[in-house]
Amino acid sequence: MTEKENIIKNLSQTWKVPSKLSPIVIIGAGGIVHDAHLPAYEKAGYKVKGIYDIDKSKAQELAKKFNIDLVFENLEEAIKDNDCIFDLALPPANLLDVVSQLPENSFAILQKPLGRTLEEGRKIKKTCDEKNITASMNFQLRFSPTMLPLYEAIDKGLLGDLVELEVHVNVHTPWELWPFLKTLDRVEIPLHSIHYIDWIRSVLGNPAGVYCQSVKHPKVTELADCRSSAIFNYGDQIRCCMSINHSHSFGKKHQNGTIRLEGTEGAAIVTLGLLMNYPEGEPEKLEIITKDTDWTEVEIQGKWFPDAFIGVMSNMQRFKNGEDKNLVSPIKDSIHTMSLVDACGQSSLDGGIKPDYTK
Repeated sequence: MTEKENIIKNLSQTWKVPSKLSPIVIIGAGGIVHDAHLPAYEKAGYKVKGIYDIDKSKAQELAKKFNIDLVFENLEEAIKDNDCIFDLALPPANLLDVVSQLPENSFAILQKPLGRTLEEGRKIKKTCDEKNITASMNFQLRFSPTMLPLYEAIDKGLLGDLVELEVHVNVHTPWELWPFLKTLDRVEIPLHSIHYIDWIRSVLGNPAGVYCQSVKHPKVTELADCRSSAIFNYGDQIRCCMSINHSHSFGKKHQNGTIRLEGTEGAAIVTLGLLMNYPEGEPEKLEIITKDTDWTEVEIQGKWFPDAFIGVMSNMQRFKNGEDKNLVSPIKDSIHTMSLVDACGQSSLDGGIKPDYTK
C-alpha cells in the first residue's frame, strides 16, 4: 500500500466526543426522532432527559422504546432547564413559535429548514440573536461517515483544485412517512435537497447564482413537488449541478444516489446508501482516487442515519464545553443556505429565459 493509499484508508469518519455531557431535551416525537435522533444518542451514550410532543402518546411511545424517564406535559415544562441542549425536531411551521419561547442564553439544535420561508428564517435568526440562544441547524450530511473523511481529503489537497461537483439521485422516497409535507407550498428542495445545497456551500462557498426547477409527479399528487434540477454558478472553471428524482417506482435495480467530486489532482465518489430502501437503507460508500493511486475505498463504519446525528450533537456539546472553537452549522451560516433555497424556489417560479419562437 502506498503512502497516499494509507492516508485515504485512515481518513477520520467521526467527530471528537465531548469530555462532559449536558442533558438533551427533545421537542418533537416524529419519524425522524424515532429513526435518527434517538438511535444516535443511544449509540453515543448521550443522556436524553425528557421528550415533549403536542401528541403526548407519540412522546410516550418513544420514551418507552428508548428508556427516556420523562415525558413533559407541556412545552413550558419542557423548556425550564436552561442547562440542557434543546433538540427541536419540528416541522418548519412550528420553529419560530418554539424558538421564541426558549429561555435566554440557552443552547439549541434546530431541524431544517429554518422556517417555511427565508423571511421566517431571518425572524428565527433574529430571535436567537436577541435572546442570546446559541443555535445550530441539524445539517447532518456534513457529519456523515462519508463526508467527514471527504472534507479531510479536500483539506489535505488530495483532490487538488475542485472543478466538478454533481449530485445525482434516482430513488423511490416514501413521502407518506411525513404527513405534514402535504401542507407545504414547496417540498423537495426545502425538505430534502437542502442537505445537498448546504453541503455544496460547505465545500465550494456561496455560488453567484442558481438555475433551478422543481416539478410534481402524477403518482405523487398530494405534494407540491418531488423532483428537482439545479445548476449552481461558480464561474467558468467549476461545474456544479444536481438532478433529484424521488419517484422512481420501477424496483431497486437502477435506483442510485451518488455525489461525484472531481479536482485537478483526484476525484471522489460518495454512494448515499440511506436513500435506497429508506429508512433501512443500503451500505454507504466512499471511493477516492488521487495522483499516484488507483481508486481506493474508505471502509465506512457507519451510516448517514443515525451516525451523522451523533456528530451534530457532539459539536454542540463540545462547543458548549469550550472544546470546539466553532459550530459547524451555526444560524449565521445556515441562513445563507436558506437564501440559496429561496433562490431555487424563485428560479423555478420564473421559469428561466423564454426563447422567442415567433420567428
